[in-house]
Parts: sequence; C-alpha cells; structure tokens
Amino acid sequence: MKHIRRTAFIFLLLFLAVIFPSCTEDDGSGHIFKMNIENNPRNLDPQLAEDKESLIIIENMLEGLVRVMPEGGIVPAAAESFDMSEDGLTYTFYLKQGQEWESLAEFSEPVTSADFVYAFHRLFDPEIGSPYGKDYICIKNGSAVLNGTKSIDELGVKALDEYTVEFTLEYPYYDFLSLLAGSPAMPCCEKFFVFSKGRYGMAADAVASNGAFYLKEWNFDPYWDNNYLIMRRNISYSDKSYVYPYSLNFFITGDGSSDRADFLAGNTDCCITDRYDERLFEETVSYSNYSKTAGLVFNPNSRYFSGRPLREALAKSLNRDEYSRNLFTGLTAAYGVIPSGITMQGKSYRELVPDRTLSIYDASFAELWENSLKTMRLDAVDNVKITVPDSFSGVDTIYEITDYWRENLLFDCGVEVVSETEYNEKIENGDYEILLAMLTAEQDSAYEFLENFVSQSYFRSGEVPELMSVLNSSKTAVSISEGTERFRTAETRIIDNYLFIPICYESSYLVCGKDAADLAYYPFDDTVWFGEAKYFD
Repeated sequence: MKHIRRTAFIFLLLFLAVIFPSCTEDDGSGHIFKMNIENNPRNLDPQLAEDKESLIIIENMLEGLVRVMPEGGIVPAAAESFDMSEDGLTYTFYLKQGQEWESLAEFSEPVTSADFVYAFHRLFDPEIGSPYGKDYICIKNGSAVLNGTKSIDELGVKALDEYTVEFTLEYPYYDFLSLLAGSPAMPCCEKFFVFSKGRYGMAADAVASNGAFYLKEWNFDPYWDNNYLIMRRNISYSDKSYVYPYSLNFFITGDGSSDRADFLAGNTDCCITDRYDERLFEETVSYSNYSKTAGLVFNPNSRYFSGRPLREALAKSLNRDEYSRNLFTGLTAAYGVIPSGITMQGKSYRELVPDRTLSIYDASFAELWENSLKTMRLDAVDNVKITVPDSFSGVDTIYEITDYWRENLLFDCGVEVVSETEYNEKIENGDYEILLAMLTAEQDSAYEFLENFVSQSYFRSGEVPELMSVLNSSKTAVSISEGTERFRTAETRIIDNYLFIPICYESSYLVCGKDAADLAYYPFDDTVWFGEAKYFD
C-alpha cells in the first residue's frame, strides 16, 4: 500500500505538470524535472550542510561568487567579474546588480556584498561550529579567528561597497577560486537569518534563494511516505542568467531502492548510479566521471601483512595491462590513488600527474614472495580472504587476481563478498585480513582524496609519519605546479610503502532521458545543477 500511495502521488504531480504552465518550449525550457533523493535534507544552511540531499538542494537554491563547471573550468556566477592582485593575495569580486533574495516567506532584499561577508563570518565563527572553516584558513587571520585569538572583524573578507567584496589571503593559494565555488562559500543574508527566528535552513519558509531556483514546498513526515520538495524558477536570477526549467520536483524515497525503477517507468527524468546497467543506459543520455578508486589494504595486526615484504610482492604481481581487458564497463585499471575525475584549475589531475609509473608490474614478484616467506619462516600463507562490499561492480576482477595468485604464487586467497552493513562492521572491528577499500571524496579535491589515508585508521598511515605534513604543505602551495608536486609526493609515498594497492578507478553516472540535455553533474557530492537543463519533447 505504501508503494501504491507513493506511485499515485507521483502520477498526481505528473498530472499537475500537464495542467499548469510547464510545457516544454522549442528551446528546451519550461520542463518540470523530477528526481528521487534518498533522505530528507538535514539542514539547508550552506555553512553547515554536509549530507548529499541538502547539498543538491543548496546547489540549485544558492549561488557562490564563482561556479566550477563539470569539466573543471571556473566561471563567474553571482559575481559579474573579478580581479586578482599580482602577488596572489587579494581577490576582488564585482557582483551582478539587480538580483533579489527570493523566499516563500514575505521577505525582499537585494543580494549584496554584505551577504557574502556575513556568510564567511558564520563560516569562521567558533560558536557556529561550521565543519568547513578549517578548509578556508588561507584567508587572512582565518586560523586565529577559528581558535578565538582574533575577532571576526579581523577576518580578511570585506565589503568595499554594496556590490564589491574583497578577500585578502594569508598566503597565495593556487586553488582559492575552487574554494569559493563550494557550498560553505555561498551567501547568507543576515536580515533573513534574523527574520527566520532560529529556523534558518530547516523549513521552506526559512530559506532564501539567490540561485536558479527557490524552495516552494518542503513536505516531510517520517510517518507518511509521500514526502517531497518542490523548487520553482527564481525570476530575479533568471532575468540575469536564464533558467530553463520551470520547476524541480524531488521525491524523498527513504531507501533509494526505487530510483532505477522510477526512472525506467518514466516517473523521474534522471537518476544517479555507480553501476553500469544496460537496461538503464538504453535510449538515455549519461554524464559520467571516474570518482572512486578501489584498492587493497591490509589489516595492521595481520600475521602475514603487518610488515612490508609480502605486500610488496602482491603489489608487484598485478599486471594491469592484462586484467584491464576484462574490466566491467565503468571501470578502468588504476595505477595511482587519485582518479581522473579530480580536477585542478580546469584540468584532470591525472592529466597533470600521469599515473602509469606509480604502480609497476615486476616479473620477479614470485621470487620476492618466496624469499619473503623464507625470511618470515613461513611455508605458506593460509586462511586469507579479501573482503569486498557487494556494491562493487568489479568483483570478477578480484576473482581473476586471486586466481592468478593461486597459479603463480600458490597463494590460495579467498574472496568474501558482504553487504555494506557487514562490510562497515568488519572495518570497525578489524575483522578482515585484506580489504577492498573504496576511496572517494565529498568534494572535487585531491587533498580530500588523499586525506583518507590519515583520517581512516585502517590505512596504516603511521608507517609514513611525514604523510600528513606533505598534505598540509599542499594547502600553502602558491602555484598549481607546486600543488601537484606535493600531491605527487604524497601519492608516491602511499604506493611505495604499499599502504594501498590500486586496482581500478570506478565511474559514477547521472543518467537522463534522451530528451534531456545540459544537466551539470558533480559526482563527488552527487549533486546536479539544473539551471541550464533542457528538455526537448
């Protein structure tokens, strides 16, 4: 009955889409885009939101000074233009004029530079407790404000006039513009924040939009299955940068299991998936990017793999040119840690730092394995399995690798495929010998990708004590070449110490109907920007 009620509700919205002014024009505008999200957004406050459901709404509701395009380029957004000083310490942004805050509540104010200053004050205010302030410490006095030794007014973010905002940095940082495109850097109107009376970000009438869409309805009841959000075109924004869709309808499903079925049935216009499915990809348009890296890590308390020698032999046994021929669609052999979907200043990281030389096949791996066993006074390695999550689409490749080990090393390694719940429990309890780890990041950031190795205990980063210092030094890189060199150093040390043996990079996809075009997909936080999305019926 729950499924029937929810399906009936979807058909009601589809019927309303026909009655109300939402027909598609010749230029692809006017469509009501429909999409499932798994959970209710927790908080639409951009300085606090962390869950992907909140972020996809924020992405379409608010706009920062600049926007990162899906291919990695950075373009002005709420800003009309910007300047950077020769020393790289001062950025000046000139806002588009004539835009208004749009809200379901009775509130109207122009979007001004003060809204960006207030957002950054909230970002660094220790009492607000934003999880993102530490990511922006390149701003002058940022660290001192966060730790309470300087006042918020000393932060290097100033409104020079009503439509000009200036950032002063503590040191030149090559990737500062990318930071300004993120959700934490999106504006917050202080008058509206006060107007919302402590409910900011928690209800449809407690959010205001300066982006392509505003929040029209937000229905959520944990005991009622027909939960949804409806967003409408923001006319003030569209007057400056035309918004093609008339509306966005997000259905809150509760478990995500119906996403593919609803898309195939025509109840939604798009869905996100990390697994290639021929049925899903027939007669569709897809946007994809390699956003994950799968590789092997070893239990630090393992009798066999606590030391380096056997790990090294296994790493050198992998001939990626061989097993890459049989990889499932959506997978490609990985030689490094960071996938090609990570970008830096408009270019793929893997274009800037090629990975073919990071992990090298060595034909003497069997001899190395045998000598290591002798040194460890072992006859064989017994009762070892690789623990693999059932969400991983390349399980056949893991079996191919273990078959190869069995034939060439007499290493009879098993494979156990477990549910996500059991997989996480095994990690928490240290109940594994070899683990297929899935690396990803919540942002398009090489730093965040590599930070997995210091934030996750099972990555054995204690064996490379200088790893964190190398990563931290990347935050003070003046040029992109300096930044990539520091990331290259960190990546090399991870691989050369066999903390992680790369197996493959994995794609994630946004799949749309063949009549849809120009959706912007950001795979790391699973957000989609619909501002220029078109539908040709």
